[in-house]
Amino acid sequence: MPLVSIIIPTYNRSHLIGETLNSVLAQTYENWECIVVDDGSTDGTDLLLATYCQQDSRIQYHHRPKDRPKGGNTCRNYGFELSKGDYVNWFDSDDLYLPEALQTISSAFEIMTDVVVSPLQRFNSETGTLSAQNTIDKLPLIPAYLVGEVAFYTIGPTWRRSFLLQQNQLFDEKLTIIQDWDFNLRMLYQNPTIVFLETAQIQYRIHEQSLQKQLSELNLDLIEADFKIRTKHLKLLAEYYPSGVPVLRQFILDRRKHFVKLAFTRKDRYKMSLAKDLIQTQKAHQDYIGVIKTYLGLCSYKCFGRGYWFFR
Repeated sequence: MPLVSIIIPTYNRSHLIGETLNSVLAQTYENWECIVVDDGSTDGTDLLLATYCQQDSRIQYHHRPKDRPKGGNTCRNYGFELSKGDYVNWFDSDDLYLPEALQTISSAFEIMTDVVVSPLQRFNSETGTLSAQNTIDKLPLIPAYLVGEVAFYTIGPTWRRSFLLQQNQLFDEKLTIIQDWDFNLRMLYQNPTIVFLETAQIQYRIHEQSLQKQLSELNLDLIEADFKIRTKHLKLLAEYYPSGVPVLRQFILDRRKHFVKLAFTRKDRYKMSLAKDLIQTQKAHQDYIGVIKTYLGLCSYKCFGRGYWFFR
């Protein structure tokens, strides 16, 4: 029976992580280790975890080394260094396993399987409502993942350790957002052998203040961080999956236009700054027709107070 390593970064989630750990303890599959790595919590997480570690020795509690960068990605990498499992699942401190999750996932591994991906059942803990499963399997896979038609998130895949050990980098510790998009794509570029499960084995908690909501509020720092990461992948695609370059380039242009249109519709104070960034991106991608349309849209807005259609 292979050992499954569950690696959970946490920061000030003492009000939620107990429910997560209870779902681990409820697993019908018993050969697991659960490694919780604390990123510097100040809310009593240490007292709660001491209780769980005493309750079951398979649960371990560690702190991120002080000489390493703060952040969930550092905790994920450090947890992997501490782990011993044949299979590795990076989990989150507010999500839940269904009771037979590890049994179902481990049974799906075959000799050549590098990763087993489970769909997720989204749930709102405040209302108790469940949403549809996320889409995890669509061909061709990489283009679908690039534009968000497919998403594994961080917690959906369970990886074979030997595959992970072959990679030059796991989680990028410099990233603060869309680290799952970045990580999963870099792994997909290595052509892993994948098994897709049909039924969700994990429940994914929906939060009110999600990244997409923060982006829609036109947080410039987050928007630029988002584009920086996606632009990085244009170079990676050129090396590993060249046919994906035009797909991602178009997605980046469309995403820039989306934020500009949103800003002008709301008369947001950052509308001109976002329009300038769009023009720079269009020039960099040699989208000169797009540049003309953007300038026409700006002129129309200046003269008539409207012109959003030019940003489509």
